[in-house]
Formats: sequence, C-alpha cells, structure tokens
Amino acid sequence: MRLQQLARTQQAVALIRGGMRTTLVQRITGLRAELVRELHREIHADKPKSGPLPSTQTLLDSVISQASASLFIALYCALGGPETERQIQLEALLQAHRLYREQWDRLGAGGRLGAPIDINAAWVLARDLTTGFAARLPAVPHPLPRCGLFAHRAAVSDLQTQATQCLAATGWCAVGEG
Repeated sequence: MRLQQLARTQQAVALIRGGMRTTLVQRITGLRAELVRELHREIHADKPKSGPLPSTQTLLDSVISQASASLFIALYCALGGPETERQIQLEALLQAHRLYREQWDRLGAGGRLGAPIDINAAWVLARDLTTGFAARLPAVPHPLPRCGLFAHRAAVSDLQTQATQCLAATGWCAVGEG
C-alpha cells in the first residue's frame, strides 16, 4: 500500500514538473487535491493556476493550430495504438508530447506557427479523442511532395494553404464543433 502511494506521489511530481495542471494530476494519480497543490507549491515555489482547462474550440481556432493538434494526435495514436480511442494512454501521451515539442523546438519558425501545444492541451486532445470529439479521418494520398507546414522557408499564407492539405495527408485531424 505504501509503495503504491509512493509511486503515485512520484508520478505526480513528474507530471507537475512537466507543467501539468493540478486538477489533471489529481485525476490521473488519485491523490488528494491538498497534497497535489502542496507538491506544486514545493516544486514551483508558487501556488497552482486556477481556472478551466483549455477548450477544444480554443485549441483549434486556426488552420495552423489544427495542423499542430493533428501532428500531436498522430504521434499520440502511433505510440498508443488503437487503445487511444478508448482511454487515455498516459505514457503514450507524455512521450508523444515530448516528441511533438522536440519537433516544434527544432523548427523554431520565428513564431509563425504560434505557441506549441502544452501538456494540458495535449491531455484535452487525447481526452477528446476518447469521446469522439477528435476523430480519425480516412487516409488519403499526400498532395504535396513535402509537407509545407514543416518547411522553414514557407510564408505564412503558404503555410495555411499547405497545412490544410497536410491535415488530410496525415489521416488524423482534430475536429471541433462550433
């Protein structure tokens, strides 16, 4: 029993260090809210942020953010397999987010791609995949010889056009209602 509590506490520490909101850490680990908030204060020397998680509509408010979400979901589903459509696969989520951020940081597209998806937004997308709010699209042949979204030289207007085409090419698309 104590070993399980220790493992859950260690997992909470890792998630908090990774920037996950305390409400999600509490949900994932099953630890008491007071303990999770105390861990957050100890790790970050500040009280946890309050407020709601990001909404899917906010995460998908532009073509580029939709392409970004699609990239994350594609990585997540590739790592977590078909089970990702039934329940959140935490290890796949963390690994996919790490890989997503590595690619995002490598691109460093001068801010043209907007802010990257944080771990909380990644969790929201993974959750929405399990509820059907994010959906898998049938794969289609890629219309471009090279994905323009991830090219450094493309102009923003070209990025938006090519990102729309690349959404279909990945076979994965985060689709929001509204």
